[in-house]
Amino acid sequence: MPNRILKESICRSDSIDALTWFEEVLFYRLIVNCDDFGRFDGRPAIIKGSLFPLKDVTVKDIEKSLSRLVEVGLVGAYEAQGRPVLQLLTWEKHQNVRAKKSKYPPCDETCIQMYSSASNSSRNPIQSESKSKSESYSDISSEQTSSEPPEQPVITLVLNTGEEYPIMRKDVLQWMELYPAVDVMQELRAMKGWLIHNPKKRKTARGIGRFVNGWLAKEQDKGGTPGYVQTNNQRAPGASKVEQFAHGAREWANNG
Repeated sequence: MPNRILKESICRSDSIDALTWFEEVLFYRLIVNCDDFGRFDGRPAIIKGSLFPLKDVTVKDIEKSLSRLVEVGLVGAYEAQGRPVLQLLTWEKHQNVRAKKSKYPPCDETCIQMYSSASNSSRNPIQSESKSKSESYSDISSEQTSSEPPEQPVITLVLNTGEEYPIMRKDVLQWMELYPAVDVMQELRAMKGWLIHNPKKRKTARGIGRFVNGWLAKEQDKGGTPGYVQTNNQRAPGASKVEQFAHGAREWANNG
């Protein structure tokens, strides 16, 4: 493994300063363990064993810190060819690339973004390698944080890798429209419990959407959730008070 370069400007990086001590240590240990293209195995259990062989840290610690590194734009996390992969986003700007081929597949148009709650930040943490380096990467010391916090998932579903797959408000809205007789949030809670207690039947990031749709379609075909009636003024979790007020005003005007 070749030596890695750490520049003194990292001490003045806003992105680094936004991290906790453990998140910062995880980032540095990724730098010295990833391959010559800035990529590393994205499975938290592998990261734990490779980066912290002598430390008492948990897989949950790794998952939470990885999500934060993605959120601030230091690391990209994606699934390619059925494998979770990490990409250090400013790698070629700061390191010397000697190898001709990476150990891990690149993120291309077929890859699936992980930790997608970070996708609403000012940067896309998963950059396509078809873009130019000037478009794909920004300097750590000059990274800007979004003025608006990223949207938070309304619920998460555990994957076969142990990672939490975020379900966003827009997803719930879409399912409410497709399956009007089903209490979507209640069924999502049921799915979460089922996946927690059936680890051998958990889905991949690529297959979780099909799993959710299949579950909801089955409930719809059975007649829907007993006692559940979706009304016009019903809102998906996460709707702002402004949205609720505006919707209520429209309902009042239409019915008045």
